[in-house]
Amino acid sequence: MSLRLSFKQTFRYIRSAGNLWLRSYSGKKGHGSSHRYIERQQRDPFVKQAKNEQFRARSSFKLIEMLDKYKLLPKSPSTCIVDCGASPGGWSQVISRRLFSDQTATPLPRIIAVDLLPMRAVPGVHFIQGDFLDDAIKTQVANALGQRRVGLLLSDMAPAFTGHHSTDAARTMNLCEDVLAFSDEFLAFGGNLVMKFFMGGGEAELKRALKMCFDSVVVEKPLASRKQSSEQYFVCIGKNKHMPSSSTP
Repeated sequence: MSLRLSFKQTFRYIRSAGNLWLRSYSGKKGHGSSHRYIERQQRDPFVKQAKNEQFRARSSFKLIEMLDKYKLLPKSPSTCIVDCGASPGGWSQVISRRLFSDQTATPLPRIIAVDLLPMRAVPGVHFIQGDFLDDAIKTQVANALGQRRVGLLLSDMAPAFTGHHSTDAARTMNLCEDVLAFSDEFLAFGGNLVMKFFMGGGEAELKRALKMCFDSVVVEKPLASRKQSSEQYFVCIGKNKHMPSSSTP
């Protein structure tokens, strides 16, 4: 199919921090925005660096910055990391390279990645395709963990945006609340959480809720996060016992 015909399609895929979201558009508008996207990608130093270092997404450098700044990785070799919304695998790659310098898979993977979309294999990563909120998927996560603790929970997820501010803000906060509930169930006491959110009006209330559950909560805007984007990250350190949890130390 020619490039011209492809722009007449009813839908296009939009990549946002490693996730694909299906959004409708008009052919004429799509052509211009696609051209601007290509130009931006060509100028973006993080896109070039990701290609040079064989990362699947520029978002890898967001996580690298936060890991280096806050020392978030669990020290115990028996403690696991869960990456929610992992596809295409940029964040899982970062964790894999930090844990397994020789890039060889371990018999019992310490990294569990979950996403609705498929993801190519990453050394040391056990991938589960499905909705992280589904009970069946949670059972698969629990089975993959066995008796091991989760010391770090990652979420670079974004909701499907509509363009309507109040609707998108509500969807963003709902997704963050779902991640917090997931951490309630799986993250061990003392564990850390990194969660993306978008500025929209409900983040102050969410931050107050997070501060009740973690010893320290800070907001980060990594250098690799585009300036025009409203995305930011909650870095939550030290899950405390104010949050009831099924995890045990």
